[in-house]
Amino acid sequence: MFAFVVAATSLTTIYSDYPVFAGRGGPVEAYTDKGPIVEMIVRCPGGTGIMSYSKSERVYCSSKHRCMASLDAALEDTCGAK
Repeated sequence: MFAFVVAATSLTTIYSDYPVFAGRGGPVEAYTDKGPIVEMIVRCPGGTGIMSYSKSERVYCSSKHRCMASLDAALEDTCGAK
């Protein structure tokens, strides 16, 4: 029973925020902090994209499963913009 509680707790959302409501200029529309990983919904010229950030490895991963140290580079890879 204890293992089930620990497993269920690790899968729950810890924190969600919508910075787009505070200012529309940034590339991140919303993010969900899930402990070691932060999932982000980002603004692209043709719509939106989904990316992640690994807190332990300190890298941003694009929707194409490529990870890099820079948010801008991962955003470019996700959106396909130059």
